[in-house]
Amino acid sequence: MANNGREVRTFADLEALSQAAAESIVAIARESVQARGRFSIALAGGNTPKRTYELLGERHRDAIDWSRWQVLFGDERFVPNDDKRSNYKMARDALLAGAPIPVDNVHPIPTDTPTVGDAADAYDRTLRHVLADGTQPSAIDLVLLGVGPDGHTASLFPGSPVLAERTQWARAVEAPTMVQPSVPRVTLTLPCLNGARNVLFLVAGNDKRPVVVEILQGGDGARRYPAAMVHAAGRTVWLVEQSAMPPREPNT
Repeated sequence: MANNGREVRTFADLEALSQAAAESIVAIARESVQARGRFSIALAGGNTPKRTYELLGERHRDAIDWSRWQVLFGDERFVPNDDKRSNYKMARDALLAGAPIPVDNVHPIPTDTPTVGDAADAYDRTLRHVLADGTQPSAIDLVLLGVGPDGHTASLFPGSPVLAERTQWARAVEAPTMVQPSVPRVTLTLPCLNGARNVLFLVAGNDKRPVVVEILQGGDGARRYPAAMVHAAGRTVWLVEQSAMPPREPNT
């Protein structure tokens, strides 16, 4: 189903969504390697993508040319990389520790810098180096994203001044106090996300339903949500678990 320029696919539960997401990642990776000799992916944090990462290793390990992967991150909490709140730790435990990706091809957002601003500046340089195509920075092949109940995505929050960023690809941001964990973060910016060849949203949980309904319906109300501001230069696909979708009207 197409919706305001987005492709929307609905699934009965998180397992079905995760299986479809893993299959999509494998297909895009294959296309990218065939076209450009490598595959760059920005991983999402949070709970929803964890099962997708596990399935990549469990069911698709032999179908993936891991040596061609360049692994980036869409955002990170400014905590040590072995902290349970770390997006890198979740991805490492669910996928990276068991996948034969060359260690130099995994690029965590640094959290051992003096300040979170230093971390953002360092990651901006990393992105431009990793994605360099000749002398010019290129696009990420695939960005995985989630959606919070407040409509945030990556660590782009409603009303954040970082939403106005036009040049940097990574910026430091403070998390609102109602978003847990409420710690400083580094996030990819809209110019980086919207330049991607593919964006895949993974959305599950009935607490997301009100904001998902608004975003997918479009209109003025949706424009305040950062997730609604993401439109990849290539394809933008939303994989949505049924409880996050509007209830179906009964047949009459």
